[in-house]
Amino acid sequence: MYVDGFNFYYAAFAEGEFGAYRWLDLCRFCDDLLPKLNVVAVRYFTARVKPLPHDPDNHRRQAAYLRALSTISRLSVHCGQFAKHTVTARLAEPAGTLPVSARVRVVRTEEKGSDVNLAAFLLLDAFRDMYDVAVVVSDDSDLLEPVRMVRDELGKRVGIVRVVRYLKDPRTGRRVQRGSVFRGRVDFVKDVRRRHFANAQLPLSVPLGSGRSVECPPSWRS
Repeated sequence: MYVDGFNFYYAAFAEGEFGAYRWLDLCRFCDDLLPKLNVVAVRYFTARVKPLPHDPDNHRRQAAYLRALSTISRLSVHCGQFAKHTVTARLAEPAGTLPVSARVRVVRTEEKGSDVNLAAFLLLDAFRDMYDVAVVVSDDSDLLEPVRMVRDELGKRVGIVRVVRYLKDPRTGRRVQRGSVFRGRVDFVKDVRRRHFANAQLPLSVPLGSGRSVECPPSWRS
């Protein structure tokens, strides 16, 4: 299992409907998703975030979660880089007294390296014959080519696990499900459901050994 951490986080928690389930045991989650497969390893690709003006404690919550994940034997964490910088941008539409032509200073955050790291390990593990089936937890089109290589060049099966996202139909105004970019290009696509999150929550206090433990952040407790 190859989990694109930021893609998964935003789809499921930040923008999706599963925000109450952030304290997630990723191995149990994967086991529950794919009961017919033997999940031998989970690779989690992320980057350590930096404090933001509107959320100065985000890095502490993430650090607690990464410490909790470190107790899971089948799981490894692979970190890229998190960049934060201020840029000047033009407004997309009027805001308050500002006209659409106004230029404002905004904080832009970017996660770099995770998708490259995921693609690299996906290919390396296939070359080393470490799996029969690779399952990528992401719907990011940047991964289409490495997935194609693993299937077409190396003869491995690849599945996709995705959090369903919705778009607004411009003609009807109704919310419609967005299709997967991998549909027809992988061996299977599986959509996650609420029960997969609910069934795979970590204990609120996770033992670290030597009498220490890490606690679920208060704002993450449902």
